Formats: sequence, C-alpha cells, structure tokens
Amino acid sequence: MPRRRILFPLLAAMISALAGCGGPSTFNVLNPPPPPPSTLAIAFQPSPVGALLINAATTLTAVVSNDSSNAGVEWSLTCQNPSGNCGSISPLHTASGSPTTYTPPSTLSGNSQTVNIVASASVNQAVNVDAPITITAFGSDLKGSYVLEAQGADVNGGPNYQFAGVIVLDGNGGVSSGEQTINFFDLNLNGGSFVSKSDAITGGSYFLGADGRGTITIKTNDNDIGGNGVETFSLVFLSAAQALIAQMDFASAATGVTASGTMNLQASTIPAPTGGYAFAVSGSDFASGSPTGIGGILNIDSPNNISGKGSITDQNLAGIATTNQKLSGTLSNPDSFGAVTLNLTVPGFTSTTAFQFTGYLVDQTHIDLIESDNNPSAGGIGSTAGIAIGQGSSTGTLTSFSGSYVFGILGQDLSSSFPATLTSAGVFTAVDNGNGTGNLTNAFTDTFLQAADAQISGVFSGTYSDAAKGIGRVRSFFDNVLPHPAGGFHANFIFYQTGNGNPALVLASANNDQASPLFLATGIVYPQSGPLTFGGDYGLNFTEQNGNESDGTGQMTANPASTPPSLSGAVDINSNFAAAFDNPLSGTFNSPSSNGLFPGVLTGQAFDFSPFAADFYIIDPGHGFFVETDLVNPNDPSGVVTLGYYAARTPVCASCQ
Repeated sequence: MPRRRILFPLLAAMISALAGCGGPSTFNVLNPPPPPPSTLAIAFQPSPVGALLINAATTLTAVVSNDSSNAGVEWSLTCQNPSGNCGSISPLHTASGSPTTYTPPSTLSGNSQTVNIVASASVNQAVNVDAPITITAFGSDLKGSYVLEAQGADVNGGPNYQFAGVIVLDGNGGVSSGEQTINFFDLNLNGGSFVSKSDAITGGSYFLGADGRGTITIKTNDNDIGGNGVETFSLVFLSAAQALIAQMDFASAATGVTASGTMNLQASTIPAPTGGYAFAVSGSDFASGSPTGIGGILNIDSPNNISGKGSITDQNLAGIATTNQKLSGTLSNPDSFGAVTLNLTVPGFTSTTAFQFTGYLVDQTHIDLIESDNNPSAGGIGSTAGIAIGQGSSTGTLTSFSGSYVFGILGQDLSSSFPATLTSAGVFTAVDNGNGTGNLTNAFTDTFLQAADAQISGVFSGTYSDAAKGIGRVRSFFDNVLPHPAGGFHANFIFYQTGNGNPALVLASANNDQASPLFLATGIVYPQSGPLTFGGDYGLNFTEQNGNESDGTGQMTANPASTPPSLSGAVDINSNFAAAFDNPLSGTFNSPSSNGLFPGVLTGQAFDFSPFAADFYIIDPGHGFFVETDLVNPNDPSGVVTLGYYAARTPVCASCQ
C-alpha cells in the first residue's frame, strides 16, 4: 500500500505537468509530408566511345532510373548520311543495364561521319540521352596527287568515251583540286556531237572502306558533264600508290558513261619527258568515221622535240594496217598538275596525219594519253586514249626479244560498232634467233570475237622480226592455231618494247590478207616471272560486253587450300549504265599449269552472265589476267565477252582483309 501511494502521486504530477504546457489534455501525433515523386532518368553507363573505325563495332549500355515498371530502353540512330544509312544497332530494345551493339555503315559519303546514338526510356521516350560517335574510314591510306585514266562507252553516243586527269586527295576524304580531259558525247552541242574538253577539278570527296573498296566523287564547274559537273568512280585499293577504278553514276552524277581504268600515285617531282617511249592508243578516227588503233615509238631527243632515232608508228584503221611510218612532233613543258601537250605528225597515214594528245605524267616512265583535238568547230579529228611507257636507258638498244610473256588486249570485232567486242589473253615464249628474228613457242590464247560469234582457244606458234633495229618494235604473226578455228585466225601483233623490266605495249589486228574475221585491239604484254602461284587477297577490274558495255571493280580472295580451291569477294559494277554495289562474288579454280594458265568459274549476280567460265593467266604471283571462255559454249553459250585484270592488294589496316 505505501508503494502504491507513492506511484500514484508521481503519475498525477506528470499529467499535470503536460497539461501545464498549454496544449490539449489529449495526445496529437503529426505525420511528416510525403516525399516528392521520383524523377524518371536515363544515362549511359559507361560513357560511349567518341570515335570508331568503320570496320569496328561497339557495345553501349543505358540505365533507367526511377522506372517502377522496369520497361527498359529503346535504341535508335540519327545521322546526316545522304543515303540515310547510319549503320545498325541490335537489339533495338534492351532491359535497363543490358548492352546493345552498334555497327557502322559499310560506306560513307566521305572519310568520316557523325552518328548520334539515342537511348530512350521505354516507359516515356521523351526521356532520352544521345551520344555522338564519329565514324572514320581509311581515307588516310590515299593521299597526294593521283593520275586517273579510264576508257569505255557513252550511253548517248555509243563507243569512244575516255577520261584522263589528276586529282589531289587530302588524306581525309576530300578532293582538293585537279584537272581532267574527257572525250564524250555532248548532247548540247550541235544537236549532239563528240567533243574533247579539259576542265579544272574544283572539289569532291572519296571514301575507302575496310575491304579495300571505295568511291570517288569529282566536281567541276562544267555543266555539260552530266548536267551538274559531277563524275563518280568506284575503286579498289591495291596500295597507297595504286588503285583500279571504274566510272559509274551514283548519287548526283548523271554522266551516262561506263569505263574502267587505273589510278596511280603521281611522283612528287617529274622532269620533262626525254628519250624513247612506247605508246598505244585506241578509239575512233572521225575523219573516216572508223575505229582505229595506233601504236609506236616516239623519241624525245631534245627538249620539247620528237624527231629522234626510232620515232615510228603504225595504225590499224577499220582493219587495214598502215605500218612503219615516220613520226615527228613537239611537246610542251609540264603544267602544275604534270600535264603536257603532244602535237604529232604522221605524213604516211591515209586519214588524219596530225594528232594532238594531252599526256598526264605519272612519273618519268609512265604517261597516260588522251587525244584532245576533237574540236567540232574544226571538224573534229578523233577520240582515242591509251598509255606511253618510257624506255629510259634502253632507248635505241633493244635488239632482241626473248623470254616468256603474258598479254591482255581489248578491242573491236569490226563486224560490230560497239567497243570491247573482242577480248584476248594469252601466253607465249619468244626465242631469239640472234639476228632480230625469232619464233613464238609454248603459246596458248583465248580470243573471242563477239559479233562474229567466234572463239579461238588453243595452242599456236608464230614468228617475229624487226627487233634488230634497236628501237623496240617487233612485228609478229600468230599462226597455226590448234584446234584450227573456223574461218582462220592469223593475227598480226606489233610489240613495242620498253626494256628495264617494264611491260611492252601491243597493237593487234588480223593480217591484211585475211578476209574474216577482221579486228583491231590494243593492250599490254608483261614479262612472266615465277613462281606461278595464285592465292591471297586481290583487287580486280573488268570490262564486259553483251550488246551494252559493263565495267566494274572489286576485291577477291583466292583460297588454294580449300576443296576445291575457292574464290570469294565483292564487286561494284556499272551494268547497263546503272551502278550496283556490294555484289557477292564467288567461284572455284584449278591449280595453275607450268605456264601459269588455269581454268576457273566466277559467280555473281552483278555479272551479265553467271556463273561463267574463265581462264586465268598468271603474270607473276602478284597479278594476271582473266578472260571469259563460254561465248559459244555448245551446252550453255553466254554470248558475253569479258576481260579482267587482277593484282595483289595490301589490306588498309592490320585487322582488315
């Protein structure tokens, strides 16, 4: 009882004290205010890379905060690519914190492009974050002044389109300057006429992809060129000094031409040409309205003067050969882009006896030639183009012709008005008799005349003469072809030697005493050297004719270890004057024979006839020719003729194939 008394007063005192604080006599509990609502947010974790090579890929991860639904992330791309191709991203939806992979586009309009990768919260895509990534191609592998040369056809005027010029590449996807000369059909001139025009190159762009394929866009201020002064080319990279090209229209170009050719790095300093040069050109002679091929030796024996020992030339005009004619002339000093003007006179020619060429110097040994005298106001002269190769220290001393050679020539079956209707490749050994004459042995050729529907595939023998004069001109006759072709085949090849290990040039025709089939062609003849192997990464270009000309470039890998040995790659082609890119190439081939000849099969939807049989001719381990061989196949005739050239290519980066 006493303890209870004590506790009760204490409890009463506590209640009394609380009441004395001025509050109510009962408890009042205040709840705190609710926390503010969570803010939806998204962020990259980790931050994306800022730059990426075109052949690479990268993973990205985004984390969404304060999404009670855990809806995840939506991914998208934006860019300024004219084609709309920004690359790809997969998957397009991820859970928060899960990665996606971005792969750049296979091509760019220039050397670089910025792509914005956008990550959006799935629950509310207005909440997003973007990351700009600069995609870079391999334009730095091509830098400097390059000489371009191409020949083909014009959709407006049939055959006889030619292009030659110099472009300056800045190493970052830009064409900074240059100059060019073209022979083309101008619809705006006199209701349509062939014309030679020279123009300054004012700009442009180029792209080089990871597999060695790329594109070039050239801009001029001449609206007669496609209506907007723009020309475009495909290319395949062989090295920093060389590429193979094909002219084709894509993007804003509207030239309506198709052509194939070469692109070579120009030497930084080139002295004015001196000494002997072998040359060969082909196209049309407008004075007679006929196709023509011209070859010869010109000797620049004093500054700006061509009149030295051995200046001689030959012409095939519509199948009739005029040979051993004296040549003289003058040439200008090189301009700032290495271009010279050659004025040549040949009194013995029956049609035109005076010619003007623009020569674009690649180096002291190589000149790309294009006829530049086709001026309609002066009646026009001709439309031809080709190459000159210097003899250097061999000038005047080439008194023998011996060794194994591989040739490739392109020309016209004269029963047709279209170019590239004759294709021919072959191999032979020249045996010198010691007096400037000799024999052709161990020889085989594949020669196809499309319009005549003729195929000559077989061994042959022959003779040659005239080497003793020392100027490098050798006239040969291909006879005794087995199996013997219907209608006969007795070809007259005139070789123009260069010496110093360089290839020779050739002017080819049927002998004048042969009524059928008549043809003319020009080409190149390489000394053959071993080992005669085939395998690895190559670039190629080619010309096809099926009634319309097609030209293309591509990359090809030969795998001799597979069963059977296989070909793979990709081709860009101008087919019927329409560009088609990224066409798969595949095929098979046999092992090379002792003379470097072997058959194969090429397959690809871009070709005019696929699959098609082809014979490959090895020049050396680094390059060779291939020629289609099924023109008149009794089981599956293609009706198509094709001649191509392949060369080993250097990958544009250590990890690129």
